Amino acid sequence: MSMIIKYLKEKRRLFFSWLYSYLLIILISLLISSVAYIQSINVIKTEIDESYLAMLKQLRQTVDAKLSDIEKIKTTIMLDKNINSQSGNPIYHLSLYYGINTIKACEIANSHISDIFIYYPNRNIVASGNGTCEADEYFNIYYPGKIKDMQEWKNFLKGKHVKEFCPMSSINIDKPDMGGIVFLQSITYDTRQKDYAVLGIVLSSTFLENSLSSFNGIPESNSIIINGSNEIVAALKKDIDFDVSDLIVENNYGIKPFRSNSLEAELVYIKSDVVDWRYITIIPRSVFSGKAKDVINIILLCTTVCIAGGIIAAFLFARKNYNPIDNLLQLFSKSGKLKFDNKLNELKIIEDSMLDIINENRSIASTLEKQKPILKNDFLNKLVKGYIMNRISLDDICMSYGIEFKGENFVLILFYLEELGCVYSPEEDDNEENAIELANFIISNIMEELISKEYNSSFFEVDQAVACLVNPAKSSDRSVDVLDEIKNIIISGKEFIMDKFHIIFTASVSNIHPLDEIPNAYRECLEAAEYKLIVGSNNIILFRDIHAYENRSFSNAYPIEIQQQFINSIRANDFIQAKQVMDQIFKRNILNSNISLDMARCLLFAIINTMVNAIDDIYTEVDSSFLENLNPMQRLIQCKTVFEMQKQMEFILGEIESYNHAKKKTTCSSKIKDINAYIESHYFDHNLSVASIASEFDLNPVYLSRFYKEHTGDGILNTINKIRLEKAKVFLKDFDLKIKDISEMVGFLNSTIFIRTFKKYEGITPGKYRELLDAQNNS
Repeated sequence: MSMIIKYLKEKRRLFFSWLYSYLLIILISLLISSVAYIQSINVIKTEIDESYLAMLKQLRQTVDAKLSDIEKIKTTIMLDKNINSQSGNPIYHLSLYYGINTIKACEIANSHISDIFIYYPNRNIVASGNGTCEADEYFNIYYPGKIKDMQEWKNFLKGKHVKEFCPMSSINIDKPDMGGIVFLQSITYDTRQKDYAVLGIVLSSTFLENSLSSFNGIPESNSIIINGSNEIVAALKKDIDFDVSDLIVENNYGIKPFRSNSLEAELVYIKSDVVDWRYITIIPRSVFSGKAKDVINIILLCTTVCIAGGIIAAFLFARKNYNPIDNLLQLFSKSGKLKFDNKLNELKIIEDSMLDIINENRSIASTLEKQKPILKNDFLNKLVKGYIMNRISLDDICMSYGIEFKGENFVLILFYLEELGCVYSPEEDDNEENAIELANFIISNIMEELISKEYNSSFFEVDQAVACLVNPAKSSDRSVDVLDEIKNIIISGKEFIMDKFHIIFTASVSNIHPLDEIPNAYRECLEAAEYKLIVGSNNIILFRDIHAYENRSFSNAYPIEIQQQFINSIRANDFIQAKQVMDQIFKRNILNSNISLDMARCLLFAIINTMVNAIDDIYTEVDSSFLENLNPMQRLIQCKTVFEMQKQMEFILGEIESYNHAKKKTTCSSKIKDINAYIESHYFDHNLSVASIASEFDLNPVYLSRFYKEHTGDGILNTINKIRLEKAKVFLKDFDLKIKDISEMVGFLNSTIFIRTFKKYEGITPGKYRELLDAQNNS
């Protein structure tokens, strides 16, 4: 023991951390054992309850079958013509004889029936399987001393009984002891005097007690049968020390705790399917504790073994695991690279030392890795711009940067960013430079993945554009096919980027060149990119597709007559004609002809001049604030392509046209407001119509309908119906109002028209709409 104490004193924090961890595992195992104990008890209790519930179901099946047999016996006897013939006077002895045989046959066929008798109060006789005799004599012979007051008993039998099961055994001390359950059924034979013959079938209590005993497997428990009046029908144990009225059950079957006086038990019950009976088994709580005692002893034993063995194992494992750490610390301490401190965690000391080494190596590797892409990008920039001409040094540099050329043919692609899409939002104060860098990164990654599937490629940045040097590694006689394939790849990537990120860019593609002519490919890409002035941005421009320049005079391209026609159309507010003239200019000079870049630039400035002159002519007719907000000059100057200018001119003409249209519309808006106000204030009027509104405003009905339709886009009758239906929705929230009343309140002649109109506009009937409101309020 002293050696263990000494060993513990010499150890450091890590050893105790491991020791405490192992002890924590022991504690967890104890908790698991506790949970297992609780679950075991619950499982035992559940199994016992389910087994008793199953036995009660078998008991119900057995007893209910016999009760159903009683119903069949009743039907057999009541339908027997010989028995029915005895209902009045005189007595037919032969029929009575056959009726007695029927009763006797029923008794013989059903061993659980101890007696069957029919009492005729008008003649005071009883017919049974043993014959006939007077009522007093019969009950004194077969039930001697069981009936205390014979007259009271006969008066009880004379009453009306309908499928009545009367518990009359030794446990029912306030009733005659008939030896079991007496089933009584009245047989009407005199409707005037209301005298009834009564059929009595005695179900033996011995059968019920034997049934209860057969389905009760625990001596300590008690099984009873009670009826709907809380009377005991049968009981396994006659000594009942609790109030039967406390046995309250609600469901058809189940298990519930029960406490009465000093008795604590579980109540297992099930209801009969035939009569209003309940089969109940009362199991004392002591039964469960006895069943669980063995489990408790096993769990306590396991817990003790876990505690003792766990403490020993925790110490041994902690010692075994700590020894290598201790040796390592001693090694660091002896080498002088580590100053040992008992207050520190040993692993923390080792971790700090190793992290210093790792961080140092990582810093070196990171520096080299960061420089490599920059150097690679700079090398490719120099390559495409023609600064590297030595083929021998070129091969060595490519190898150092991991660039591998598999063929002699090369194609250069430049990607020019046009719009940043969803990666940049000026409203959120995003950094535009970071957004541009991110957009270029997206284009580079996606295009590299697509192009690399078919060709060897290298991506880099040159002059704020993303460049891709493609090495097709195919023969030059298939150059057209290679360029078409590259174009198709760019189109698919462009569509994907546009769909996912809304980034717009223009791509220019050079012709195929050998390695020493890559600078020529770069110049071709730059020239093709300039051509977007004509073809527009967001395009893929191949250098091979650029048309030869056409020598045309500027006067033929944009004659003075066309310029004057455009200005005159704007002066006359004929904006349709102005747009047609503008479209003709662009179609004639851009879409359907070859035009050089220089000619395109001149044409742009000429169109700007014409547009400015046209706007100056209408300056006095419009508000200066409108033109200042529109700022047509700035819009046109900022256009980078012919197509952008065409869109801006269409926008400017559209704005001016809308301005003129709005000025005309202002004069009519007050009249529309007056009409709407009149409809709002008279929606409940049954006579509200286009004619009545036209009469109110002194207008022609046809003109009023056309005027209202032109300025609102909707007919007057539709507006009236919509207002009435909105008011009706408010009234429908009041569930005290009837549909008919609501239809009159909102101006409909009858509820049929209201329902049809409501369903036309809302898709459902008012009643269905009210049901939806009710369901929404209740949810």
